[in-house]
Amino acid sequence: MRHTKLFRSLALLTIATAMAASCATPTLQTPIPWTVAHRGCWLKEGNEFYIPENCPAGVEMAARFGYPAIECDVKYTLDSVMVIMHDKTINRTMRTADGYQPIAEPVAVKDVTFEELRTKYVLASTDPALRTPIPTLEEELTACKKYGIVAMLHSAVPESYRMAQDMLGDKGWICFSSDPVVLKSREFSKCLVLRDPGKKPVETTLQYLKEIGQPCGMSTMKYNMLDKAYIQSVKDAGFEVQASIFPSPHEQRALMDGVTIELTDFFWFQTEGREPAQVFKKGRTSLAEGETLTWNASEQEFAGLTLVLKFEGEVEVSFCGRQYTFRHDTPAEEVLGVRMYKTAPSITVKALSPVKVSSCRADLYQF
Repeated sequence: MRHTKLFRSLALLTIATAMAASCATPTLQTPIPWTVAHRGCWLKEGNEFYIPENCPAGVEMAARFGYPAIECDVKYTLDSVMVIMHDKTINRTMRTADGYQPIAEPVAVKDVTFEELRTKYVLASTDPALRTPIPTLEEELTACKKYGIVAMLHSAVPESYRMAQDMLGDKGWICFSSDPVVLKSREFSKCLVLRDPGKKPVETTLQYLKEIGQPCGMSTMKYNMLDKAYIQSVKDAGFEVQASIFPSPHEQRALMDGVTIELTDFFWFQTEGREPAQVFKKGRTSLAEGETLTWNASEQEFAGLTLVLKFEGEVEVSFCGRQYTFRHDTPAEEVLGVRMYKTAPSITVKALSPVKVSSCRADLYQF
């Protein structure tokens, strides 16, 4: 298979080496995509952020969970300071610095000076120590450099590309946007460039990518467009394919269909070099329609859970609250993974028809 070598070969080598070194990790038939934590490795406690989006604490947490990269969003303040914020306004993710209250009126990043943003507001978090001012791009990139995390800049600000190049070099950052301005990065960088081609036929997408030049690839949030044939055509041409924050169960489908990069809010399979704290295994078994395999564990503070299920038939899988329905007419593998914070892991595999299970293994990792 031909892929862009810059990141895919490194990811596969790391996974293969770790698997060979650790008998605790099952051998997979399914290649695991290179995984990017969306807006950093944010975590929620109930409906509130514990680790906020788009902040250095999210970079540190990404390193703890083993993500190789994080995505961050770049905005300009009124006085042209580059800060990290996804929304046009700060209301969803920030609170008042004085009293930690919800912000009553909309506050757009572009309409406020940097000094005002830094002094009047803090990031929302259940932990008072993480209620910090809005970070600058430089602060976020400094954290990435400190922890060895690749920074994926979701940005239409050319000046942000120059800063990332100067601080991290070609292999330390990714340029990512639907805006044609991503081509500006090629004036001074050989970083990986990912561009959203819109809902275009694969032939048009390949032409876009050839214009950018290697290393590059496509990215899309349109899960209905990104089918297996589309993915394979892009990969065969030597380009990367990123699935961007697909919801369940579409993210799982993209993984099994062969995307090379997943930008994700929850997927986790960074098991390399780690030993599971708990393992659930089931060998060859048959399930009549309606029968189940179940496994539960106590609440974990910081953890990752993986499931590798090889079977023939139709099953419904409940995996830490996410629901999946899979059908295979011949024995085939499904691979699931999730990061968790203050969550009780749970797995139920229910047969929707007579099912032959070749193997079932769940691994719980604690951090």
